[in-house]
Amino acid sequence: MSAGGTVAPIRVGPEVRERVRWRDVDVMGVVHYANYLRFMEAAESEFFRALGFPYDVIAGELGVWIARVHLECDYRAPAKLDDEITCRAELQTMGGSSMTFTFPVDRADGIRLIDGTLVLAALDRTTLRATRIPGPLATALRAP
Repeated sequence: MSAGGTVAPIRVGPEVRERVRWRDVDVMGVVHYANYLRFMEAAESEFFRALGFPYDVIAGELGVWIARVHLECDYRAPAKLDDEITCRAELQTMGGSSMTFTFPVDRADGIRLIDGTLVLAALDRTTLRATRIPGPLATALRAP
């Protein structure tokens, strides 16, 4: 267990830094709720890339798609135009065919903006049915 009584993640990806752009804000001048998914997606992609399994390798060499099957976001504070945002993917649990990630998204000043949770599932590229996470990927995910 880590500080605060929570279980430490299995693996933490690299921190991704982005600036809030015009395309991200709504009429109130704050990041539109759906645009946080862009930051989470960037962190997810960098997680797998840093692991040595970018999505083209997972699909092409391992024969699976990684599908998003469940999303939750708790919004804590707003971000505005030109704010710097940091996000990282943290692998919390892994089953036979699914993985659950959390995505803490913070402003550069340390204020938590959102807590996101995303469940991913491995799908067979041909049938689009759930399949086991391929061995090489599962091994890399569990490696210290």
